Amino acid sequence: MSQRSDLDVARFREKLEAERVRLMALHHRQRADMEEEARDTSENELSHMDLNQTADFASALADRDRDKAQDVEVLAEIHEIDKALDRIANGTYGICVVTGKPIPVERLEEIPWASMTVEAAQNNLDYGYSTEN
Repeated sequence: MSQRSDLDVARFREKLEAERVRLMALHHRQRADMEEEARDTSENELSHMDLNQTADFASALADRDRDKAQDVEVLAEIHEIDKALDRIANGTYGICVVTGKPIPVERLEEIPWASMTVEAAQNNLDYGYSTEN
């Protein structure tokens, strides 16, 4: 299937680019926060802590792990947006990468970087794939 004529591709490009800018800013804030927390944590050596401080240290480590996981999710979403922008550039935006069928406009409105129809995405999950192509 070739480029879809029923989509305002320029509008979707703008949505994707705006979301990419927002997510990159979030990524940079998260990285700065993680670096600051790492400095704060390293300044408090574990050997000099009492029991309450040790619990605070463990909590800080758990927070760091959560923040890293959230940042990984943000980077993955940026990657998906980049792939959607590539599909716009090569004329395949809005076409399911698995089935070749049009992705419903409603799905693209909700998830502009969607690369599959809901059915194809569900089948990928059923077969053990965890992300869209």
